[in-house]
Amino acid sequence: MHWKTATTTTLHTLVSKSRRGLITDVDGTISPIVDHPDAAQVTPRCRELLDALHDHLALVAVISGRAAADVQARVGLPALVYVGNHGLEQWVAGQVQIAPDAARFRPAIQAALDAVRPHAARVPGMLVEDKGATASVHYRQTADPAAVAADFAAILGAITAQHGLKLFQGRMVFELRPPIQSNKGTAFYHLVQQYRLDAAVYLGDDTTDADALRMARQLRQAGTCYALGLGVASDHTPSVVRDSADLMINGVQDVEAFLSWLLNACMASST
Repeated sequence: MHWKTATTTTLHTLVSKSRRGLITDVDGTISPIVDHPDAAQVTPRCRELLDALHDHLALVAVISGRAAADVQARVGLPALVYVGNHGLEQWVAGQVQIAPDAARFRPAIQAALDAVRPHAARVPGMLVEDKGATASVHYRQTADPAAVAADFAAILGAITAQHGLKLFQGRMVFELRPPIQSNKGTAFYHLVQQYRLDAAVYLGDDTTDADALRMARQLRQAGTCYALGLGVASDHTPSVVRDSADLMINGVQDVEAFLSWLLNACMASST
């Protein structure tokens, strides 16, 4: 169901609450997907709307698989809350705070990266990214991403198992993470609790966002918080995003339209 069909029903209920929050993913949500992760840029309109929404919501936050410092610099709005590495770190008072449980796995991450790099170096287009608390192996720019994904699933699976880590797969990327119950869903839950939200909306487009989309539904059904999960569609949207979302948004430009509607609705509700 497209979000515009719910402006007088579920979204109206969300806006009517007193302590509302907006939590969003970055890549593929407020920033178009690009071939190289370093080239990703938040659209000026999304940045403008997020900044404006901060004055009307109890929380505007960003949760990303990127490192917290990376996402904070990329979005560039000082007043927002930034959670990086799928909830393993947060940007607080101008610096990164890594969860203590995650920090102790840093040597394992480094050792796994040392084992991964020789394999990646043999495949043109592979990009290995050290994100501190986690690591990513990007294969979007390889000649045959499907074949690379099949080959590297086994290679990276063996390496992560050897070093006591967990392997996750997203859109054209593998994630090496500590064996800690931390994902975008748990990060979303903690923000709802920390900021005492009685309503919240989450926006995301990828497999890793499905945890937060499902968490929104769980919070709503439990009566903890009136939360809604909005999946962002693209040409390669994973089916789990559509299955987990309450409503859908048609790409980054439609995210801008939704944020604009939300801003206007919040402004109207306060008059």
